[in-house]
Amino acid sequence: MKQGPYLLGIDIGGTGAKAGVFTAGGERIGTGYGEYKMISAVPGQAEHDAEAWWLSTVKAVRDAIRDVPACEILAIGIGCTNGLVAVDRQGKPLRPAIMLWDQRALPEVDRIRKILDADTVFNITGNPVAPGAYSLPTILWLKHHEPETFQAAYKLMVPGGYLVARFTGEFTIDHSRASTTLLFDIRKKEWHRPFLEALDIPAEKLPRPAPSDAVVGRVTAEAARLTGLMPGTPVIAGCMDTIGASIGSGVIRQGECFVIMGTAARVSGPLEKPCFDSRFMNCTHVLPDRWLYIGAVNGVGSSLRWIRDTFCQMEQGVADLTGQDVYDLITAQAAQAPPGSKGLLFLPYISGERTPIWNPYARGVFFGVTLGHNRHDFFRSVLEGAAFAIRHVIELLETDNGLGIQELRIGGAAAVSGVWNQIIADILGKKVVSLTQSHTEVLGAAILAGVSQGLYPDLASAIEKIVVPGKAFKPNPEAHAAYNRLYPMYKKLYTEVQHHFEELARMDLPQVWITRENP
Repeated sequence: MKQGPYLLGIDIGGTGAKAGVFTAGGERIGTGYGEYKMISAVPGQAEHDAEAWWLSTVKAVRDAIRDVPACEILAIGIGCTNGLVAVDRQGKPLRPAIMLWDQRALPEVDRIRKILDADTVFNITGNPVAPGAYSLPTILWLKHHEPETFQAAYKLMVPGGYLVARFTGEFTIDHSRASTTLLFDIRKKEWHRPFLEALDIPAEKLPRPAPSDAVVGRVTAEAARLTGLMPGTPVIAGCMDTIGASIGSGVIRQGECFVIMGTAARVSGPLEKPCFDSRFMNCTHVLPDRWLYIGAVNGVGSSLRWIRDTFCQMEQGVADLTGQDVYDLITAQAAQAPPGSKGLLFLPYISGERTPIWNPYARGVFFGVTLGHNRHDFFRSVLEGAAFAIRHVIELLETDNGLGIQELRIGGAAAVSGVWNQIIADILGKKVVSLTQSHTEVLGAAILAGVSQGLYPDLASAIEKIVVPGKAFKPNPEAHAAYNRLYPMYKKLYTEVQHHFEELARMDLPQVWITRENP
């Protein structure tokens, strides 16, 4: 066992809570995971049981620190996905959390645009008025559709702040996640009171903003009893998952770029000036003179997981029997198909889409299916569709924003997939570097915790010491040429079918159909 002190990083993601214990040199010596499920009983809605976040975190932390002296854990950092949960004074959820994939707040977007000038919102917050990715429409939906819950809410929390509250009893939100509320001044780093007043949102219902690496509280006796941590362990405000991934990827300079392949993908990199593109999400960075652009692509890991759950019962059975990873079995079959999947294209919009089309009605599409296509082709086309979506985002950064991107660092679950990394390299025509730490968000949160305690002179020194790039994948010229022929069709396909997406949504077709003969 390496000697302490140790750092604990936690990340609340789309499908589970991850925890990792790291040495000061970045070696992971303990890990834990607790899974939870999306609640989607009604089309267009996506919720999580926030209590499950806490229970899964308790499990993940206990597993991660099983062989680690709790007294040697120096501090705790927490990263998170986006969602909104109303809590009482004890920090307990009043209803399920409404997640970023949820589309129920679409009408509230129009309401915001009628009350607030969209250009003013963008100028203050650095972000466009849109549902799902931002908290404000969801806050207003809660206010207008569940007024009793809104009135009873002591605070309206994001997942990371919710966990901080369960650990410490303090109600906070870090600056990066506050940037995705549409209520936060991205330059002044404070709540923008005129927006709150215009929309009649009481300021006292919002948590206290704090820098990501600021200590905002300490582990309570109750949280210590449940998790096995020491009471009094410092907890920092934490960060949105993409900030954690940026740090864990070693990307802090403009022109560097990374993508985290989780439930959604985030193509992201630093900006040295607050000059924002409205097709991207934008937030504060940990460094005071940096901001971060985020090209958020919804249907990446979620598309592959949907393939697994819908079509791969056989592969799952083999994985269960042999101990292999089911995704390795799927991607091995995808590798048997040729580049371009024999002309089978997939639009990965199964959860709507954010960057760059910002269409919550968008749906997934398989295009070009023939009798000659098999399972291998379908599996590969899903991997290719996600890679095409990433290329679309990179193209905008280079052609419209003048960023020169030479290579792409890849973290998240796909970082360990040689097949998927090679496909991305071939589609982009750029070198792809996988990251040795597959859970970069957890590592980034832990590094921030170390910075808060003075364990490193500064963030750059910590990254230089800890982050080690992994295997590099160079594009295959022949495959890249094939993808260059397909890519224009990929982009054109969306423009030609997009008008059908909202039409389908408005049909409101029943999800369950029962015949009279077979009730």
